Amino acid sequence: MLDIKIRPYMPSDYNVIAEIHDAARKIELSLASLDEAFLPFSIAAEREDFFDYPHIDVAVVNDDIVGFSAYTDDEFAWLYVSPELMRKGIGRRLVEKALETEPNIKNIEALCGNEPARNLYESFGFSVKEIVKGVMPGNESFNVEVYSMCRDI
Repeated sequence: MLDIKIRPYMPSDYNVIAEIHDAARKIELSLASLDEAFLPFSIAAEREDFFDYPHIDVAVVNDDIVGFSAYTDDEFAWLYVSPELMRKGIGRRLVEKALETEPNIKNIEALCGNEPARNLYESFGFSVKEIVKGVMPGNESFNVEVYSMCRDI
């Protein structure tokens, strides 16, 4: 079992979380058959106001950043883990930390097709309330379908 530590984001983490995002985002988009919609973190973060989130956490294993998340008091918005370490509890620890910090988080969206994310969120009591069709935030030229997930708190 990995010794996963969660700490707040620091500006010096930028390059590593950008690398994690870019590698993991390609997998996420592939699961949703949206490979062409990829934007690198440098663009996505700006377009989606990533640094305006009140909470940005990073997961650290053996002094290496291996994942990150961003959330508000009611929405869990970003979660990315280094592909080589996916399914090792890192995403779970990031969600746990978010729910410890903001116990009233009740909303999450996951791209349809991203069953690993959906399963993770369902394990925390979130359930799909509806499938929402719209345009991709930050890359509006692509249509998407997302699982709109909620939990009762």
